Amino acid sequence: MFGFLNDPRNNALDQNSYKSCRGRFYFFWNCSKTSGRPVLIALMAGAAAHSVEETDNGSLVEEVTSRLAMAFAPKKVPPPTEVIVTRWRKDPFARGSYSYVGPRTQQGDYNAMAMAVGRIHFAGEATCGTHPATVHGAYISGLRAASEVIESLLGPIHIPDPLIPRKAKAEVPTPNVFANPNGTKTKKGYVDVWEPILPPPPPTTNDTVNAEAEAYEAKIIGAILQELGERPVKPDRAGVNPYLLYTKDEWYKMKAKCDAEKAATIGNPNAKAGRDEIRSALGHAWRTASEEIKRPYIERCENTRNNNANFNEKVKLWDAKAAKIRKEFIEKNPPPIGVRGSFQGPSAIEFGSGRKGRKLGGYEQ
Repeated sequence: MFGFLNDPRNNALDQNSYKSCRGRFYFFWNCSKTSGRPVLIALMAGAAAHSVEETDNGSLVEEVTSRLAMAFAPKKVPPPTEVIVTRWRKDPFARGSYSYVGPRTQQGDYNAMAMAVGRIHFAGEATCGTHPATVHGAYISGLRAASEVIESLLGPIHIPDPLIPRKAKAEVPTPNVFANPNGTKTKKGYVDVWEPILPPPPPTTNDTVNAEAEAYEAKIIGAILQELGERPVKPDRAGVNPYLLYTKDEWYKMKAKCDAEKAATIGNPNAKAGRDEIRSALGHAWRTASEEIKRPYIERCENTRNNNANFNEKVKLWDAKAAKIRKEFIEKNPPPIGVRGSFQGPSAIEFGSGRKGRKLGGYEQ
């Protein structure tokens, strides 16, 4: 989408001079993705829409092409290969009218216009609060009115939630296990197989070495944690906005308030406010909130930024102290002979929870 801010024809300070041209080709929709062809839709509004009704097609095409040429200069804009000019005022079913938001419009007016009166149901873009003044809004309202007519004739139609029920998980019985001098009976496919019961293998030299290494490593980590405590944890991200924190705390309160206002406006106790309506109300509440209400959220964001700024220094200092404690511990308490030379780098606890620590297997014999 793009548009033009038109200049007044005569006197820039005269509102009547600007009124006649401000809505002339003021807005364009690029419909290439929708139609599959290079298509632009130019819109008219106000007095310009009335004058177009009496202007010939050739003059309109020449004018809009020259406007596009000025917008995309120095690129050359060719004349369109096909043009469709609509004159809605001459359409007996439209008369050039569509809904718009007036200065006294209130929340819920579109929904009020969509309410049925007895057996009469209303449709049209003016009854679609989410997409007014659009063709798709008129289409959506038609689907809504049609469903209301069907319900009035057949009664409420129950739609299960969820629409497709979840499949119940079948309980698989646990197969019987029979003790046997030669082994244990298990099911494999369609054949019963007897697996022999073997004694556990004796521990190998590697297992013994690894156990000694892990025990010694645990002592080093214990010494580090006892003196320094846990490695500093990275705080929340610094990009937190005070308004987002306020929205998180006040969302459901504001939702209840908006639901009550909408129900009172349209006379339907089951009416619910949309997400955009709640966001709009929260934005207004934040903008008009007192300094006392805003201060805690602003301070939380400032504290988060300060914590993030100090985090790298804290981690760097902690790592340096941990390396020093590790070195001193190894000097005072030499590791077992079989695993010496394997404790020179930081372990998993010194890397932090997000990184992989030193491998404890494969020590020298």
